[in-house]
Amino acid sequence: MVEREEKEMLGFLGVDEVDELFEDIPDQVRTELDIPEGLTEREATAKVKKKLKKNKDPDELSSFLGAGVYEHFVPAAVDEIIGQSEFYTSYTPYQAEISQGMLQALFEYQSIIAELTGLGAVNTSMYDQPTALAEAVLMSARIKRKGHKFLIPENTHWENDPVLKNYLRGQDIEIEKVDFDEKGQVDKEDLKEKMDQDVLGFYIATPNVFGVLEEDVSVFKDLKEDEDSVLVVGTNPLVLSLMKPPGDWGADIVVGDSQPFGIPQAYGGPTVGMFACGERYIRKMPGRIIGETEDSQGKRAYCMTLQTREQHIRRERATSNICTNQALMALASASFVFLKGSEGLEKVAKENYEKAHELAEKMNGLDGFEAPHFESEFFNEFTVKTSMDPQDLYERCKKEDFLPGVPLDDRFSSLSDVLLTAVTEMKTEEEIDGLVDTLKEVKG
Repeated sequence: MVEREEKEMLGFLGVDEVDELFEDIPDQVRTELDIPEGLTEREATAKVKKKLKKNKDPDELSSFLGAGVYEHFVPAAVDEIIGQSEFYTSYTPYQAEISQGMLQALFEYQSIIAELTGLGAVNTSMYDQPTALAEAVLMSARIKRKGHKFLIPENTHWENDPVLKNYLRGQDIEIEKVDFDEKGQVDKEDLKEKMDQDVLGFYIATPNVFGVLEEDVSVFKDLKEDEDSVLVVGTNPLVLSLMKPPGDWGADIVVGDSQPFGIPQAYGGPTVGMFACGERYIRKMPGRIIGETEDSQGKRAYCMTLQTREQHIRRERATSNICTNQALMALASASFVFLKGSEGLEKVAKENYEKAHELAEKMNGLDGFEAPHFESEFFNEFTVKTSMDPQDLYERCKKEDFLPGVPLDDRFSSLSDVLLTAVTEMKTEEEIDGLVDTLKEVKG
């Protein structure tokens, strides 16, 4: 039956063999796929179920993983709100016909991020933190208009590098790395040495990928003013409820990820890129901005404004070619903040801070462990130096239903014996003590 149908199709196409259909593909790029014979639906279902039985229920594992995506409590009301059809079906259109309710919700999201960052202009979101940073680099070039270098510290997330590489392809912008010091903070001397008039701007993350907070932030403001460059700050929005807003200490652009606000880990995404800047730069900012206005009857209304994207007539003069964003996730973040309020956010942030420090202190009391490895103030997560191989330690703990952190040996050559451990308000005293006991046991 199959051979007969194949002959009919080949005859219709005017060829004798299937291989003739692929003659235009060069031999060096052809790949022979060893595909097994097909299965019936029942056989395929049974095979998949057999494989799935090897998986552990995520609820059985106590995870201390972080590195950019964190386990926070999400009130049930958040899913209920974003699941309303009025929001759920109206977030995708990016033209002016988007509903007033969604526009207002996104306006409120912008207002929340503006208050936390201390900057007056916020867009409705980017895809995630790395794309927000990449857009900030391009925006720095639009602001300064001269120079071709942008400085990125080594102590920032490894996912930034490939995204920056893609975004800057074809652009006359070179990324230059800045070292980190023994405290895990930006090496300020190395930063000063690399700053010159050819630098468009530089990036500072606080907390950085190690969870480390920068101590003296005033030096960054002085540096950017001395060299007339753009200061881009990356941060975790949750910690902003406890610290001075970056806009107050000189940041021109603030980027981050609003995932800690009402968005589950969900195997790494989707999340929501946060992007804010000073009002004077608003026309150079990428993405969408929602503004408040009045309708023909004098009633409060909301509209999309400064739509400087390529599909809104701007074409080659567009500030960005981002066609949509994470509006539904931004709504989830706004809903989370509405439910918590300023005092609630501060309470959650303090609990994260205290529990992380509690675990670090207990781990530091174990033989063969030094926590935190970087002796600096930290938030949410910290580095742990171990006498064991980090990968081996991870696998041994996993067998005991604990994920102790992210091994950094394949990310930073100088940290071959370091683990990155995250603690949020979701970790109970029982889990914290359980991890400590497990580490003690596997260490032997």
